[in-house]
Amino acid sequence: MRGQTIGVLMAACLAGQVRSQWPVHKDPAGFTVQLPPGWKAGADPKSGRIDLNGPAREQVTIWPVFIPGTVEARPAAAVLRKLAGSLVAGATWGTPAPAGPAAIRMAGRAGDRAAVAALTWMASPKGTAAYVYVLAAPAAAYRQAEETFARILTGFRVTGAPSQGQASTLSYVRWQDPRESAFSLEFPSGWTASGGLFRFASVDIRGAWEAVSPDGEIRIAGGDAELPTFTEPTQMLMMGGFQEGSWYSPGYGVRMMVRRHVPGAAFAREYALGRAARGCAGVAITENRELPEAVAALNAVYARHGGLGVATELSAGEAAFTCRKAGRPMRGYSFAGILRTQMAGMPGGIWKAEYLAGYLAPEAKAPLAQSALEHAVQSIQINPQWAAGQQNLTANTSRIVSQTHAEISRIIDSSYWNRQAVMDELSRRRSNVILGVEDAIDPATGRQIKVESGANYYWIDHRGMIAGTETHTLPNLDFRELIRLP
Repeated sequence: MRGQTIGVLMAACLAGQVRSQWPVHKDPAGFTVQLPPGWKAGADPKSGRIDLNGPAREQVTIWPVFIPGTVEARPAAAVLRKLAGSLVAGATWGTPAPAGPAAIRMAGRAGDRAAVAALTWMASPKGTAAYVYVLAAPAAAYRQAEETFARILTGFRVTGAPSQGQASTLSYVRWQDPRESAFSLEFPSGWTASGGLFRFASVDIRGAWEAVSPDGEIRIAGGDAELPTFTEPTQMLMMGGFQEGSWYSPGYGVRMMVRRHVPGAAFAREYALGRAARGCAGVAITENRELPEAVAALNAVYARHGGLGVATELSAGEAAFTCRKAGRPMRGYSFAGILRTQMAGMPGGIWKAEYLAGYLAPEAKAPLAQSALEHAVQSIQINPQWAAGQQNLTANTSRIVSQTHAEISRIIDSSYWNRQAVMDELSRRRSNVILGVEDAIDPATGRQIKVESGANYYWIDHRGMIAGTETHTLPNLDFRELIRLP
């Protein structure tokens, strides 16, 4: 897990659905990126630098670096000049200028090629995680290449090189709602799935699903059939004796709980502390935040499919948490998208947790849980025959669901645990360079070991003695090969 119904895939993904799709390149070095036909991707495992090259001498370089301590504009400019100078041969660079509160940018020229370099950074408790970006193309075609560069950078995602025990690629099978065949999605093969569409009234339907890994240690879930629709307290309801916490029925067999509107982040926290962490002790929230970027994308979807006289708004938030289960440290994630609807000229409104998703897994298996959850959310499909049979009760359901769940999956990818893992990985690489060591995995035990750098291959014997060789040759028969981490 490097770098998270879950979070609605981000606005960039939604825009990408409108335009023609580029193939997705999934690199074992730990990143995915959408590239135009003819482009090639490569990565330097030692430095972490990623090079993307086009057929007309276009260049996109992405270089994650870790800087001890905090970063200010002047030292950041020196870092950018030094690193960019090694990425575009013979380039002459201008003066770096601020491009935001934590970013600087400069333009350059190398022969007949124009170039732009930028440095962005984010502070963490361990230091500053930063990215160097370099874009270059023949000067005559640079303006035309800018949209291509923007799309490449928008679709770039750090996933992290898979660690031992998580390296095997999950295979997925499609699971269909067994209750009404209303929707389907993909779960990892061999996992136990349950849920479906729960119909409490003709217009009160709630989709929910859950999948558990074969060892029972990972749980991913979306939706919650036990959560009702809520109606906000109004003077009229209070006069009728419907206080907050009571149940109110507007007819048609629908029952709503009277409750004030709770926005996305607050609901995600509440859900994480309760149902998402069931079976856990010592639950502690590590991050809780609103997701305005998700709100903008999702509200744009609803605005296109909304009706006259009806105001619909969505707030989205996430919560990351830790806890202990059977004495083991666990990690969890909870996403909540709260949809509020109000009729024009009417007091109050109704709201519900339209989008819920999350996972709970042992600390070491959290990356696997996140990957499975992202895939499940992104794969959700509404059965068009079922939607057509709803007599317009769920107009545009199929289009709305496919777009919003595409948005949700993107959010998960930028969740707290994902960002934290990316910073941890940058810190690990930086520390190894300073100490002159590398990380390796013993395939027999799964244990991660620090080895002294300098060799091409590393070996370990039954006594734990480690040896390094320049060629792929066993020191003797007692040794087995260690697997080097990038």
